[in-house]
Formats: sequence, C-alpha cells, structure tokens
Amino acid sequence: MERFLKIIVSGLDNAGKTSILTALDKKYDFAKDIVQLKPTIRVEYHKMNFLRNNCVVWDMGGQETYRDIYINYQDVYFDATDLLIYVIDIQDSNRFNDSLEYLNAILSFFSDSEMDVPIIITFHKFDPELKADEETLVNIKKLREKILDEYPNFNILFQQSSIYDIISIVQLVSYGLSVFDRKFFELSELLEYYLKIFNSHALILFDRNGIIISEFYNEIAPETYVELIETIKEHLYILKRMDEEKTEGNFDFTSSEGKLFSYLLRKKIKNDIFFISAVLREKQKEKFFERFPEFLDDLIKILDQLI
Repeated sequence: MERFLKIIVSGLDNAGKTSILTALDKKYDFAKDIVQLKPTIRVEYHKMNFLRNNCVVWDMGGQETYRDIYINYQDVYFDATDLLIYVIDIQDSNRFNDSLEYLNAILSFFSDSEMDVPIIITFHKFDPELKADEETLVNIKKLREKILDEYPNFNILFQQSSIYDIISIVQLVSYGLSVFDRKFFELSELLEYYLKIFNSHALILFDRNGIIISEFYNEIAPETYVELIETIKEHLYILKRMDEEKTEGNFDFTSSEGKLFSYLLRKKIKNDIFFISAVLREKQKEKFFERFPEFLDDLIKILDQLI
C-alpha cells in the first residue's frame, strides 16, 4: 500500500537546503541552477516517489522572519512530520548557536507532541578541500557531541554533504527515506553478504531516479577511493541515459588504469525500474559473474515485498 510521507528540510538561511534539493533533482549539470537560486519564500514543496512511498518535501525558508512564523505556528508546519532533515552550514561557525537554537525549537515541539520523528542532521558545505581541515573536523565532532547530549531520546543520524560531491547528496536523502521500512535492513545485510562473496569495493541499488535504496562498501586504499567515487558518479549519469532511452540489459567497463571493473544492470521488477551498480577489481570479474544470478534472485525476493 502506498504511503504519503511528509519530509521537512529545515535550517538557517543560506545553509544550503535548496541547493541540496536542486542537486538531488538534477544529479548532473546543476551548478548553474544553484548559482541562480534565490532565498526560499516561506515554504516550497517538492514531490518525489520512493518505491511505494509518495513523498512531499517541505523546503522551509530559513530567514529569521520565516523561522518566527514556523515556531509560532508549529502545529501547522511541523505536525505529522515523518522525517526531519536539518541542515547546518559547517563553514559558518558564527551561526552555530543560532542553528542549534532553531533545532531545539523544532525538537521541543516533537517532544511535547510525543512525535517519534527520525532526524538526519547534515553538516553541509563540507567541501572536498575541508575533509582534512582540522578545525572543521573538530567543529563537527563538538556539534555531534552537543546534539547527542541534549537529545538522547531522538533517533538522530549525522551526515556530511557538499554540492560538489553528488554522492553525498544522494546518500543524504537515501538514508532518510530508508527509515520507513524494516526491509531496508534486510537489503543492507544482503548487500553486505554478497559484497564479501564478490570481494567487491561497492554494491549499490538505485531506483530509476538515481536515489540510492541500499548500498555497501568495502575498505579500500585512499588512492583507489577517488577512482571508486568517480565510477559511481559515472553510473549516475549512465543510469539516467539508460532510463531515458529505455535501454535493456547492462553496461560495463574497465577503468583507464585497468584497476577497477564497473558493472551497471538495469532491471525491471513489477512496474518499477532498478539499477544495480557494482565496482570491483578486474581480477574478481569472473567470480562476480558466476554468483551474480544468485544475488539477483535474492535481491528480487526482497524488492518484491517493498514495491
């Protein structure tokens, strides 16, 4: 049975909320759109489908005027929320306290209303050049600890995201949507099991929109990580083309360095289209194709119960 889910995307103005949704919607070629974005006026609504769930995303303007309205009319804006994605600009340390105060107002309403709402807090604008920045990493650690100490009764997942890393944006929303069905845990266990059998670096299940439904990764060397991420990005571009062109079958290629083998399969299950992405070492390819049909059968059994 289809569900209608209300997803709130909230945070201070200029935190990057609308940029996240634009990047997710475009998946590629979105830089121009983000540059041209204007502040959200009150609330903008985005519709999206995730398996059998119909989602309405509330993109809530973060200017102080609007925040005051939201807080004064909390039952209008925050009631019946199924998921909160809260965005903190990790580059704007001067406004951390303001952001935490706003978060506190929202969570206080959830608590007073006895609403058990899953929460994803993303430290946004965590751009590639900041991943080794000590001050930024310390700020993330302190914010996580402070939030967990103050809200021990909430189910909170922390993420880092950047519009310059489209995978981080896709993961952000994917993790949020996956809290709505226990079958997603079975999917994760299945991917972990076959990741070990294939001895692969990554095993990912996308829907037709490029949303990651489930994923699992192996530990890899830093020099291989960059190539892995680029391969997954390429899969996002290719699956968009395959879906538009109604391509049947699969797509595979070996990286220019000859280190990684990449495989992307388009599979129709009932009335939905899914894409299975695998990245592994070239020398593991034979074993992968030997066991892949078995993996596909097990995967379809779980997906049949989700769609």
